[in-house]
Amino acid sequence: MKFFHLIWKNVFRKKTRTFLTMGSIVMVLVLIVILTSLLKALSYDQNAGGNRIVVQHATGLANFMPLAYRQRIEQIPGVVAVAPEIWFGGVYKDDKPENFFGQLSTDPESWPKIFDDYRIPEDQLKTWQAERDSFIAGKELVNRYHWKIGDRIRIRGTYIATTLDLVLRGVYTSIDEANIFFHNKYLENSWLGNSGQTGIFYLRANTAENVAPVCSAINGMFENSSAPTKAMSEKQFQLQFTEMMGNVKLFIRAVMIAVLFVIVLIVANTIAMSARERVTEIAVMRALGFLQGHVLSIVLLETVVLSLLGGIVGALLSVPLIQGLAAGMKHTPVAPFAYNFRVTGATLLTAFLVSVGIGVVSGIVPAIRSSRIKVVDGLRQVV
Repeated sequence: MKFFHLIWKNVFRKKTRTFLTMGSIVMVLVLIVILTSLLKALSYDQNAGGNRIVVQHATGLANFMPLAYRQRIEQIPGVVAVAPEIWFGGVYKDDKPENFFGQLSTDPESWPKIFDDYRIPEDQLKTWQAERDSFIAGKELVNRYHWKIGDRIRIRGTYIATTLDLVLRGVYTSIDEANIFFHNKYLENSWLGNSGQTGIFYLRANTAENVAPVCSAINGMFENSSAPTKAMSEKQFQLQFTEMMGNVKLFIRAVMIAVLFVIVLIVANTIAMSARERVTEIAVMRALGFLQGHVLSIVLLETVVLSLLGGIVGALLSVPLIQGLAAGMKHTPVAPFAYNFRVTGATLLTAFLVSVGIGVVSGIVPAIRSSRIKVVDGLRQVV
């Protein structure tokens, strides 16, 4: 790196052009880091044990299943516990997105056996199990609304024509802290409770290896019934909501490829302009004894240094930006993904490699052309 001082000077020869080009690289690297982190969040398996199963109606979540299925599912070998769950989908305070959170009715006795990776104080769990009008909430949700143990909340029903009047009796911690859980029995007086139906069944298999056999057994058991089922792992169930928006992952990857292509063209054009302005200077360098390889390396390294500087700034800016985006996502329907929306070391390493790649791809053609300039032709030009 004996020519590094020369390379550094050339990078900042035209400061305005340098900073504008670097700004373009920064924006692209920020976007790359954000989109890469989002892809990882969408693909993250939130089921720590990998052995939870969700059973829904085969035609979709809009249809319900008989509660009587529970006893039959419990008899399947490998099933530890089963709990019927209903998505209440009510309105807390108003319809603003920041007041949205998951509201699920469940069986408090089976809940700790199924969600064994959730943490809640034993005394709070027992109080919740004993009081029919009580609920538990995730820590993030409690902090957001400044709830305290003993506080009451009211949630107006939408498709279920009833209003929940619940008292907070417990706070749990987990990967996803954006839900509340209340008693199934609270809905007994609603039309859904009287009909003896439920939206889904949540259950846990004794091992991750038994998830597939249990799912097959459940689907086979109710295949010819009036309400056929679709049993799947918890991860597959969560990915359904992403798939509802189309092939989001493919779209994200397409966007990344497009912006990378554009930034390569921008940086290549900048380096080509810089090289054309220095034809005479390069010819003088050749006359003084610089070899073609020296010229090629200098011009190419100028591009790499410029890209790396943009990459470093972009990576540093992306960290607080993603933290802010994640905080905002926790108040929306995609809150479960927000808890895994973060910048990792692998993502930052990818960003640096991308910045190096931008520099190499953008600078290789101008560098080769500069190294091939003939001394006589270069000295004839007037700059």
